[in-house]
Amino acid sequence: MAITRRALLASSGLISLATALELAHPAYAAARSTTAATTATTSPTFGSGSLPAAPLTRTSRNSPWTRSGAGPLYWNIYGWSFPHNAPIPEDEWKANIDWLASDFAPSGYDMACTDGWIEGSSRTTEHGYITSYNDSWTHDWAYWAAYLAQRKMSLGVYYNPLWVHRAAVEDPTKTVVGRPDVKIADIVAENDFFARDIGGNSLYWVDVTKPGAREYVQGYVEYFKQIGVPFLRVDFLSWYEDGMDANIGRVNAAHGRDNYVTALHWMNEAAGDSMEVSLVMPHLFDNASAELANGDMVRINADADKGGWERLSGGRQDWQNAWPNWFNPFCGFTGWSHRNGRGQLILDGDFLRAHTFASDEERKTAVTLMTIAGSPIAIADLYSDIGSSGWVFTQPEVLALHKQGLVGKPLYHNGTPYSVDPSSRDTERWAGQLPDGSWVVALFNRGDSATVDKSLHLSRDLGIAGSAKVRDVWARRDLGLRTEARATLAPHACALFHITPQRGVSRFHAAWAAWGGGANFNNDHAGYGGSGFVDKLEAGGDPGDPLVTFAVQAPRAGRYSVRWRYANGLASASTMTVSSERADGSVVDGPQKVSFPSTTSWDRWDDLAGTVRLQAGLNLVTIGRGAGDVGAINLNWLELQLG
Repeated sequence: MAITRRALLASSGLISLATALELAHPAYAAARSTTAATTATTSPTFGSGSLPAAPLTRTSRNSPWTRSGAGPLYWNIYGWSFPHNAPIPEDEWKANIDWLASDFAPSGYDMACTDGWIEGSSRTTEHGYITSYNDSWTHDWAYWAAYLAQRKMSLGVYYNPLWVHRAAVEDPTKTVVGRPDVKIADIVAENDFFARDIGGNSLYWVDVTKPGAREYVQGYVEYFKQIGVPFLRVDFLSWYEDGMDANIGRVNAAHGRDNYVTALHWMNEAAGDSMEVSLVMPHLFDNASAELANGDMVRINADADKGGWERLSGGRQDWQNAWPNWFNPFCGFTGWSHRNGRGQLILDGDFLRAHTFASDEERKTAVTLMTIAGSPIAIADLYSDIGSSGWVFTQPEVLALHKQGLVGKPLYHNGTPYSVDPSSRDTERWAGQLPDGSWVVALFNRGDSATVDKSLHLSRDLGIAGSAKVRDVWARRDLGLRTEARATLAPHACALFHITPQRGVSRFHAAWAAWGGGANFNNDHAGYGGSGFVDKLEAGGDPGDPLVTFAVQAPRAGRYSVRWRYANGLASASTMTVSSERADGSVVDGPQKVSFPSTTSWDRWDDLAGTVRLQAGLNLVTIGRGAGDVGAINLNWLELQLG
C-alpha cells in the first residue's frame, strides 16, 4: 500500500536516532594561557593610523537577506493542503491571494508561496521544468507572478531543483538547458525515485555526477528567477543526502554528503543575490556547515502539522543527530541560536495557523517567539478558517521590531552546546538588540499548569548601566524606568518588552550579536559586563575566520568614536580585522587591522578607543581574526557615540 505524504510527515521527528551532538568545546590553546606582560600604549587604532587588511573569509552565504536580519512575512498554502492532503485548487489559491492583498499585505505580508503536494505537476518546458503548481491549474507560474505583482506582492515557489518529473524523463524530446546533447533521461539513475511510495514514483532525483546535471539544476533556479520568483523553498534535503527519515527509516537511495554539498553549491551559485534560498528538512550535519555556506534560511523543527501548542512547544524535547534535530521551534531556535544573526542563517520555525491555538495568549506566544528569534512569520491560516485570530499577525509594534531586522538569542548560561547540555540555555528568556542600541526582551511560560514570574535583569543579563525605559509591546503601554524586565505569566503566556537605555552612547554587546566562523559565547572568565562575552576569536578553529557582526543605525554619515571592551591574556598585542559595511555588502570603512594590547590576564578587561566611518542608516560593523592577524582576544562589547 502506498504511504501518503500526510502519514509520512504527521509524526516526523518523534523517534531519536542518535546521542547528543558532538560539537567540540576544547579548552583554550596553550598560547592563550595567562601570562603577565606590560600593556602596550602606542598601538594604532581603527580609523587613526590602523593598517589596511584583507577582508575576512566567511563560511556563510552572507546574502542580502541574512544581512538584513529577520526572515520574510508571507502566506503559505499549507493550511489548505495539509488538512486535505492534496494540492490546493487554483480557485482557493486565488481567493486566499485576494484576501492576503486586502487584509495582510498592508502590514508587510507581501508574498504568497506554494508548498508541497507537487507530484501532480507533470507539464514541463522543453528542458523539463514544471510550468505550474498542478496540472489542474489553468494558469502558469508567470501568470501568478504577474497577478501578485499587480497587487505589489511576489510569488514564492516550493520546489526542489533536484527533482525531475517522470514525464520529462520519458519524453525523448526533452533536453537539458544549454546541453542539446543531453536528454533529461540522461541525468537520472534508473529507479532513483524521490520517496518511492509517494506520488506513484512520479519524481526522480538528479544524479549530480552525470554530465548536464549542473546545467539542469542551475537552469531550474534561473527559470524561476526569470519568471520573477524571489523566494525558492527547497524541501526534503535530508532524504537526498542519506535517504533516511528519523520517523520511518529508509525512504530512498542515499546520494552522499559530497553530492549533497555539490547540489547546494550549484543552487547557491545560481541564486546569487536575486533569490532567497530556503532549505527545508536538512539534517544540518557538521554544525550546519553546508547549509550555512549555501542557504539563507533553514528549518530547525518538525513540520507545523495540525498546529496548536503541542507543535509550538510540546513533543520531543531532546536533540537527535538527524532531521529534525529538535521537534518544536522553542528548542530548535534555542539549539541553533549560535548560527543565527546578521550574515549567518535565518532560522525558520515553520508556519503558524493562528486559529489552531486554544487562546489569544498562545497566539501571542507563537508570534512573539517567531519575532524574537528572527524567524519568518508565515501565515498558514485561510480566509475561510482564520476567524477572529488574524489580529495577532498585524500588531504594528510587534511588526516594527521584525522589520528592523530583530534577531535575538536565548539567555546563555555557559558556552556548552545546547545539544550536549540542555541547561546551557534558557528557552523561556530571550533578548535581542536593535540597530539603534535599544533592546527587546521576550519572556515565556511554556508550562501547562503553574503561573510563574519571569525576568531578565538589565545590568546583570544585558549589561545596561542603571535603569532604562521599558515598554510593554503587546499592551502598547510605557512602564517607566526599571532595572529589570519582569512579568507574571499564566501557562502558555508571554511578555514582550522594548527597552531603551538612558545613556548617551550606544553599547552593543557581543554576546547578543551575530557570530561566525567558530566565534562563540562564553562566561568562563571574570570581569566582563552583561551575561557573557564572545571567545574563539583565535586561529585554528572552524573553517573561515571567526568574527562578530553588530548591526548599527547611524543618524548621519561620518566618522564616529568607538570603544572596544576586550581581554587579551597573551604576553603581546593581538590584532583583529575590522570593517563597516552596508546591508548589501558594500564597504563603508576598512577592512583595517587593529592592534589590541595585552591585558596580562583573561580575567582583566580594558577599553581600546578609535573611530569608525558609518553611512547614514544601517551599518554592519564586523570584527574578526583574519588570516593576517596574530594572537586572540575575548570581546565583551562595542560602544559608539551615536548622539
